[in-house]
Amino acid sequence: MGGILPSMTAPRAFAIAALLPACGPRVRGVDPAPLGEVVVAGIEGALPLDARAGGEFAEGHIPGAAHVDWTELTGSDDAGYWGALPPEEAAALLADRGVSTDRPVVVYGSGLHGSGDDGNVYWVLRWLGHPDVRVLDGGWLSWVAGGGEVSDTPQPPPAYFELDLQDAVYADTEDVAQWPGVLLDVRSAEEYAAGHVPGAVWLEWSEALDDDETLKDEASLRRLFEGVGIGADSRVVTYCRRGLRAGHTFMVLDALGIEVRNYVGSWTRWIEEGGAVEP
Repeated sequence: MGGILPSMTAPRAFAIAALLPACGPRVRGVDPAPLGEVVVAGIEGALPLDARAGGEFAEGHIPGAAHVDWTELTGSDDAGYWGALPPEEAAALLADRGVSTDRPVVVYGSGLHGSGDDGNVYWVLRWLGHPDVRVLDGGWLSWVAGGGEVSDTPQPPPAYFELDLQDAVYADTEDVAQWPGVLLDVRSAEEYAAGHVPGAVWLEWSEALDDDETLKDEASLRRLFEGVGIGADSRVVTYCRRGLRAGHTFMVLDALGIEVRNYVGSWTRWIEEGGAVEP
């Protein structure tokens, strides 16, 4: 059976694939391999982790992929508020699905259709302390368009996941209420206009994607965020309605090397816990 091990070391650096050859970090890369172990995002031997819905995974996936629907990593706390699973439960679930902290993980999702499902699972893995988690740029669509093999193989056997909780990527309502940096609302324009956290700036999460649903290049992404006051030295909290879309924007900012946290529960939790609303 799978399981989790307590961390015996200090927090470790997180490796993310190169954004451009010599321009800092990025979640990127489609490099299908017809023979041997699958090569994903340039990492031989990486575990592909499918974040799409279960039915989509069953219809076909990257060979050797594990699967976890992002909704499986969420739940309600004792007060009935929606948020992330307790870390021990989330780590045990991932271990049971074959995710190990001894093996690089490349998350892939379903793009706009999945509202940033890959980014949310990426955030969970970062929070739980996986030392090498990346994202397949363009997700499943890019894999298929690039000629990647489609498989119906079963999930890998259970593994061990060494829990090393990273509180620096997690924000709760108390953090948001007194946050000294930038609060970034990544919901739709209509949602933002209907009410938002006081002082929050707005940029819809999908603006980070090109028409083919891959990420925009680094220069374009930096200009995009600079347009709402987010620079290299900013401290950012992302939020959406519940945390899914915010997880994707967390992923992008994290890849750019910007200090960022995801507000788990997001707008739903903010309202449930009595947060003020700015029209």
